[in-house]
Amino acid sequence: MITIYYPPENHLIPTWQDRLEKLAFQYALIPDDTATEPRLVDGDEHAAGIPAIEAHLESLEQFKKDWYDSRCDRYDFDPDAPGHGFTII
Repeated sequence: MITIYYPPENHLIPTWQDRLEKLAFQYALIPDDTATEPRLVDGDEHAAGIPAIEAHLESLEQFKKDWYDSRCDRYDFDPDAPGHGFTII
């Protein structure tokens, strides 16, 4: 589960919430009155500060994009084709 702890009045929370919704991962956004900067916890991975959180979300978005781009139905097997016989349809 991805958890973002954030200080009050963080203007990026709606944007991060939208991005996390699109990723379809379980998440929680937790206000933290004692925090001076937002921090993200994703299993054993931690990110502190806006640039680090943005980078983490971007890597998850890329992972999801690559996951769907690697679908088996996008390829056709041709034993005579270069590259082990698989070609993109």
